[in-house]
Amino acid sequence: MHGKTRYRQTDIPCTVKALDDDRIEVIFDEPVAAVTPGQSAVFYNGEVCLGGGIIEQRPAAAGLIIIFT
Repeated sequence: MHGKTRYRQTDIPCTVKALDDDRIEVIFDEPVAAVTPGQSAVFYNGEVCLGGGIIEQRPAAAGLIIIFT
């Protein structure tokens, strides 16, 4: 699986984990620059869009973001 936080961004491999409160945790394999709450994050398997959500917060760990589902 790979994801993006911007339309023209290069695809970045990531892991998505469901949390208990209708949110998901996304861990990108590389740091993602300038992630901002309110932006969208979208996830793909090849050319197929698997889903996405609105970024809620960006914790201090590089590459880790939490989004609403």
